[in-house]
Amino acid sequence: MKKTVIALAGAGLLALGLSSTTFAADVAKLAHECDECHGKNGNSEHPEVPNIAGYSVTYMHDTLMAFKNGERPGVKFKEEDGEEKDMNEEAKELTEDDINALAEHYAKQTFKSHAGEQKTDPALVAKGEKLFKKDCKKCHDDYGSDPEDDAGILAGQWMTYMEHQFKMFHSGEREMPKKMKKKFKKIDEADYQAIIHALGSK
Repeated sequence: MKKTVIALAGAGLLALGLSSTTFAADVAKLAHECDECHGKNGNSEHPEVPNIAGYSVTYMHDTLMAFKNGERPGVKFKEEDGEEKDMNEEAKELTEDDINALAEHYAKQTFKSHAGEQKTDPALVAKGEKLFKKDCKKCHDDYGSDPEDDAGILAGQWMTYMEHQFKMFHSGEREMPKKMKKKFKKIDEADYQAIIHALGSK
């Protein structure tokens, strides 16, 4: 099915007088701009910025559209020697064709876990694993490592980034799916800290 879609997209480009090489070059340019914050091929070197490599096409598309439309609050990030970037403002500059191309691009990349780069507490990891299996496993299979869940990749994600997102969920600043909201109400900050440690260790 995916090969058919790509073939049809290529035929459309030729009809417009554009080559697949031109299209690939455009995607490479867009991805290069994303990689400036999210790291080479979408694997971030900054704990405040998530890996986006390996996300499903659906999740990446929907997330970028949510940032673009202001439905999801973005995070501002600035490297020491760089300019501040705002995810909402960056997404506003993208067309839906850009978003589709980026979603396809990052879905083909390999997510690299940060488990060996961040400190976790074994006791919290054990507690978090139990909580995750009880409350989160249904929608986030294998500790959120399966992109087919269309829910992002959580296992091995930066803990600093996840902690910020959990706080946004807790405050209501970031919306949650209804199923998640019911589960989230049952856990307190100590519980989600444990879940973050469990995920960060994978």
